[in-house]
Amino acid sequence: MKEEVCTSRKAAELLGVTPRTIQLWADAGILDSWKTPGGHRRFYLSAVQQLAREILDGCSPVLSDSKAEQQATLLSSKKTQVEPAKILVVDDDKTLLRLYELTINSWGLPIQLTLANDGYQGLIEVGRCNPDLLILDLQMPNIDGFAVVEALERQQLLDQMSLMIISGLDEESLAEHKPLPEDCTVIQKPIPFLRIREQVEKILLSR
Repeated sequence: MKEEVCTSRKAAELLGVTPRTIQLWADAGILDSWKTPGGHRRFYLSAVQQLAREILDGCSPVLSDSKAEQQATLLSSKKTQVEPAKILVVDDDKTLLRLYELTINSWGLPIQLTLANDGYQGLIEVGRCNPDLLILDLQMPNIDGFAVVEALERQQLLDQMSLMIISGLDEESLAEHKPLPEDCTVIQKPIPFLRIREQVEKILLSR
């Protein structure tokens, strides 16, 4: 019997998100997909339904590695004992913020997640939540990510957190700006949720 497939729009309806979010999940490897000869993305219905169950159950849709699963089990068992990892995500794309929220909250780890939709709000939230991990976009209106980094450097706040910059800018575009701190992680989009989770688990296991 041939397995049933569905479009991005149908998958979005089943998961309660936008088709754009489905495309982002596919690019990030969260949801397996393929493209038709005409360039249209398709998904197995069973994979979409499985992801829906995992999100509802609080399971990770990202990692299947046995070591990662063992760490997740350890951290989940200590959930009430370990101080939550404080994560601040600053990005002006509301769809991406929703993607961060759904994915990170699905891990079942002790995490305090804060979202900010521009650099101004991001700087305010840094003062409020004192994050362990700052995930920052660079291309934002008004106060962009470069200005946020510069402000944090002036206040000597970067020493108190891990900085992960996730941007659509390529190396050539980055070179046109003031160099970013050497100890920060700079990654091009799509969002590397595996890398983010590894960093969060590292923070939690160091408690």
